[in-house]
Amino acid sequence: MKTFVGSGTPSARPSTRRILAAASAAMVAISLTGCTLPVDGADASGQPTASPVEPTAAPVAEPLVVPNCEQMLPESIALEYLGDRGELLPTEGDQGPEEMPWALHAQGFDPILDTVAQRDQCLWGYSDNFHSFFTIMVADTSSVDAEAFQAQIAAAGYESTPNGEVETYVLQEETSDGYDYPTIALVDDLWLFAQLNEPERSLRVVNAMLDEVRTLNPTRGY
Repeated sequence: MKTFVGSGTPSARPSTRRILAAASAAMVAISLTGCTLPVDGADASGQPTASPVEPTAAPVAEPLVVPNCEQMLPESIALEYLGDRGELLPTEGDQGPEEMPWALHAQGFDPILDTVAQRDQCLWGYSDNFHSFFTIMVADTSSVDAEAFQAQIAAAGYESTPNGEVETYVLQEETSDGYDYPTIALVDDLWLFAQLNEPERSLRVVNAMLDEVRTLNPTRGY
């Protein structure tokens, strides 16, 4: 039997559709409990956001240290070409040669040498025989006109030679005893020079000198 209330509209039990709708709303409410929307800039995954990494400052290059003659070339390498009697000779005074045997002067490099910021030039040979020797030099070319320097290298007859990543030039120069091979290496603001009687020897000495400069100047990136 149906029961009528008020206007006579039948009061039926809640419909199945309404029951399902209410249940769905309850489930949504439960699923949202405890959830918080991410704020601006937050990681929606819930993982902590990494702080930006500050860039590491590059090491500051110290002023160039030009090696002195005792530092410029390992004695063991010099004696390979001179023998046990070889030694580092003074370039001034009664114990050295009357005039520094310096190929670069004869090759017209004096104006360039006069403008280098600092340099040291050394002589290896025999104290009782100035006829056999070899010369080496390291110079700072930071104050040298690069174009004029390259022009003088070409004018003196030097030719480019392979030497890894090091810009290197060699010259065959005739002497009374045969040939010498003056060799120039340029690395940034460095000028290295060696003159021995075989091109391979000059090249090896130049590279050994560069290693010594690198050891003395670890922050300069040579």
